[in-house]
Amino acid sequence: MALALVVASAPARAAVDLMLTGAEGALADNLSAHIDTQVALESDLAGRFYRDQVRESLQHAAEALGYYQAQFDITLEASPEDWQLDVAVTPGPRIRVRRVDVRITGDGADDRVLAALRERLPLRAGEPLNHADYERSKRALANEARQRGYFDDRFSTAELAVNVEAGWAEATLVMDTGERYALGEVTFSASPFRERFLRRLVPFESGSPYTAGAVADFNRRLLDSGYFSDAQVETRRDAGPPARVPVRAAVTTRERNTVTTGAGYSTDEGPRLQLGYQRHYVNDRGHQLSSQLRLSTVRQSVEARYEIPLADPINDHLTLSTAWENADIEDTSSERYSVRLARRQTFTSGWTRTQSLRWLEERFSVGVERGRSRLILPGISFSRTRSRGGLDPDWGDQQRYSLEVASEPLGSDVDIARLRLDNTWLRSLGKAHRFKLSAHLGGVATSDFEQTPTSLRFFAGGDQSVRGFAWRSLGPEDDNGDVIGGRYLTTGSGEYSYGLSDDWRLATFVDAGNAYRDPSAFDPAVGTGFGVRWSSPVGPLRLDLAWGVSRDDVPFRLHFSIGPPF
Repeated sequence: MALALVVASAPARAAVDLMLTGAEGALADNLSAHIDTQVALESDLAGRFYRDQVRESLQHAAEALGYYQAQFDITLEASPEDWQLDVAVTPGPRIRVRRVDVRITGDGADDRVLAALRERLPLRAGEPLNHADYERSKRALANEARQRGYFDDRFSTAELAVNVEAGWAEATLVMDTGERYALGEVTFSASPFRERFLRRLVPFESGSPYTAGAVADFNRRLLDSGYFSDAQVETRRDAGPPARVPVRAAVTTRERNTVTTGAGYSTDEGPRLQLGYQRHYVNDRGHQLSSQLRLSTVRQSVEARYEIPLADPINDHLTLSTAWENADIEDTSSERYSVRLARRQTFTSGWTRTQSLRWLEERFSVGVERGRSRLILPGISFSRTRSRGGLDPDWGDQQRYSLEVASEPLGSDVDIARLRLDNTWLRSLGKAHRFKLSAHLGGVATSDFEQTPTSLRFFAGGDQSVRGFAWRSLGPEDDNGDVIGGRYLTTGSGEYSYGLSDDWRLATFVDAGNAYRDPSAFDPAVGTGFGVRWSSPVGPLRLDLAWGVSRDDVPFRLHFSIGPPF
């Protein structure tokens, strides 16, 4: 091994210029990282000390990656401006891991999660030795053990044996987890809710094995409940009996009443106003009350809801609602009253099931027809929405399937079965390319279509349907050319958008479909166009220019909307 040091009497220089040769990849990076080049060398003696430090640092850096026989030719010279450090590396053979023996004793010996982690550790037999993999493996085992309540864990054996001459290494890790702790008593800070209700927000039983995930889930459920503006779940192992972890939930109750106002505009409805009121908790059992008033030029509505949390206050609710709506859209008008009782359950799969019973009375006019129907509609729906990317998701999908029925023997004026299937799919290719596909299908089976309310018929057109055509302007027509709605609905849409920047995208789209009386009469309308998308602070904003190209007169529509894509 050759070592050379050439120094000259000169003022102290503040930096060292490094030239490293003979090493590549991770080895070169690690060697460079272990050399301190921000030094001031004031004399020959300082240079010699610095050179010795460099050699020692290089040796440790090489051994950390399994190069125990690396050699270094080091030259340090003074230049007019700084010091020049040249390091020529001869890496030599690299040590490989011959055997990895990982054993778990104590209560965690049969823990499946720890057993699965043991098979995924960074340190693996047959791979080149990396001391960082050994340390990461130890940390991974210890961290997972504590996440699962083995707070007394320790390594009874932690050895890494290296045979430099033979070129192999063997690792032995024996972790004694000790006793597994259990979740202890749950207590709450002061709040207006009764203890029995609060305990329904706890996702675990006292005495069940401790997991950090269960504690985090409890914190999330408190915040998701809508009753608290802040929640902090804390654990203290030293505050309870042996091997028990008491849990304390410090909650801050939100304001009891909220009033919201809003104004907006959409191409379909024109300007609209909205006024909302919510009482976040009516009583100490967590009941909630809300109401909403919506006003636009073509539709006005009032709705009130009373919500009762059931066994799982986050995912299981019983809702009683009543609503009035008056609508005058294109060739149809209606006034309807409804009362609805529904149970909404969300499952761990992400699917939500809603079972409902709705009383509906609707007076309606379609073209020259007039009608009035009273219906009792049992119904069921399944829905799931998944997304990634926050307010403006770049990945996601939404599925919704619903069925409502009405029967004359059960008190309705007409027999009806109405099925609706909706699916939207959003995917991205890199950051620039985004694709959105959607399909909407529906069908109504009825004993008297003329007595079917307009709210249960199908129409197409609008910014959520076939763009290029006015809202609810597509469907079967009567002898006067008025759109009266159809028994069936089939529409689909494909959209591609290209990212100009983080906040702006250009989009082009094609929509097709229609509402129709019978399958043989299906005549799809086609709309196409382009638009811009802006990821605003309050959600994505969309502006579309659309043309109905399937008609000779080619109608044009400007669509403006704000909110998530589904």
